[in-house]
Amino acid sequence: MMQKARILVVNPSKQERQVHASTLRAQGYEVVTAVSSEEAMLLLEAGVPDLFLIAADTRGMDGYALCEKLKMDPRLLNVPVIFTTHQAENDDIARSYAVGAVDYLVVPCHLSEILARVRTHIHLHNLLLEVQRLREVAIDSNPLTHLPGNNTIMEVIQDAIDCNFDLALIYTDLDNFKSYNDAYGFSAGDDVLLFNAEVLRETLQEECGGDGFLGHIGGDDFVLMVQLDEMKRVGDAIVRKFDEGIQEFYSVEDQAQGGIVAQDRMGEMQEFPFMTISMGGVEMLRRKFTRYVEVAAVCAEVKHAAKGITGSNLFVDKRGNRMPEKAPGGMNIGQAETIKSS
Repeated sequence: MMQKARILVVNPSKQERQVHASTLRAQGYEVVTAVSSEEAMLLLEAGVPDLFLIAADTRGMDGYALCEKLKMDPRLLNVPVIFTTHQAENDDIARSYAVGAVDYLVVPCHLSEILARVRTHIHLHNLLLEVQRLREVAIDSNPLTHLPGNNTIMEVIQDAIDCNFDLALIYTDLDNFKSYNDAYGFSAGDDVLLFNAEVLRETLQEECGGDGFLGHIGGDDFVLMVQLDEMKRVGDAIVRKFDEGIQEFYSVEDQAQGGIVAQDRMGEMQEFPFMTISMGGVEMLRRKFTRYVEVAAVCAEVKHAAKGITGSNLFVDKRGNRMPEKAPGGMNIGQAETIKSS
């Protein structure tokens, strides 16, 4: 449900203030009123409105001075200001725009005109906010997959922490991707990354109804955030889809021999099996996370454990804040649940 737009009406005239407020409320707006500039500034402590309707002859500092002060606050810079005035002098009109107002109204006027101006500028303000949001997403998005990048991922995870959401985070990584990249080239490697991104996107659509979050950290590392009760189902679907499709990216010869023969990091020839996908799962409320970096550290640890298991799998961390004794390999795995490829 869309939240009501909030309007702050600043007017020393009790009659005008009440008429404007009641007219706007009748149209579904949330309206807060102030008699003076000083009262208006105090009301801003409770939150930023979507529009200001300010009388030019406001008490204390006048409406123009109030507008100038508002525009000095980064939070309020783009919030539209409409002036109401009792005279249409050219100097007053010019001054209105000079201090940052988007419009002015000569009152008294028909109430429908006030509503039309308010509606138009709130709509334009919402469009501006959406353009800014899309620009930020575009700047942050991965250039290959166009999925949200690190900044957005960080914000989404921190929001989940701050709001105490009962969600699950899945950190995915491809096994044997580097050897494939070395043997087939970066272009073929990019095709695999696009295939992987599509597997993750399709799984969210089919298993979560399109809900959930998918981000691309970089390279072959991706992050998903889903409802806790959906994690196992999502992991199983990703394992199945990835394993069913990955062999198509290999040559007939490599498919016949079950992988590729390539140099390892030591320069020695070695057999590398088909790529698989390793996933580390973290239940957000199992620990008392306070910062994004804490979640990232646990995700990296759990993903490392997943990569130690042969084949595609989802390794789910079942530790709480108390750490059990270390398991072989150095990880405090406690109780763990693993979804593996068949």
